[in-house]
Amino acid sequence: MDDSLIPADPETMAAERRKAKALKRSAWWKNRIGQGRCHYCGQQVPPRELTMDHKVPLVRGGRTSRGNCVPCCPRCNAAKQNLPPGAWRAMVEEE
Repeated sequence: MDDSLIPADPETMAAERRKAKALKRSAWWKNRIGQGRCHYCGQQVPPRELTMDHKVPLVRGGRTSRGNCVPCCPRCNAAKQNLPPGAWRAMVEEE
């Protein structure tokens, strides 16, 4: 996948956001955040502060699925924004 944004139609984005809300209510997600660890930086974070991040952002063609959603601390989520996985890894490795 290239680094350009994929024009996401509003219906697809709305459907993916609904899926994300449902996934957040699942036992799988509650177990993931219950571990209290950010997927990216590995820091311990209170579970209530973890957010759901799409490794491949929705605007880049990612989907809401267990394989694409990870718990993320607010700092990493703000820094990652809509970067594709490769660009995010490269940015983290530079730090």
